[in-house]
Amino acid sequence: MPTSIATQRKPKRLLVTITKPGKARLVEEILREIEGVEVEQAPNPGKEATEPRKKLLSAKEKQFVHELAEAMAEVKDHLAGKKKLPLAKDLLNEL
Repeated sequence: MPTSIATQRKPKRLLVTITKPGKARLVEEILREIEGVEVEQAPNPGKEATEPRKKLLSAKEKQFVHELAEAMAEVKDHLAGKKKLPLAKDLLNEL
């Protein structure tokens, strides 16, 4: 079955730089009206180059993370059959 020329061609990508911010919406609307044209928003220049800063944890946050890791290890052991955890009903009855 022969294929059309349009299906054999690879899509072509163009980079458009709009120097007047007020014209961005107009250009985007015009391009979206053209059949066979897809429009994507590009990330802002420079943003992808900068890495997000890692937030330092407070003492309380560090303690929380440590306790959460311990709890997850207990759940993992329970699922592996190495440890038996109490039922939630029993924990609620203790309150």
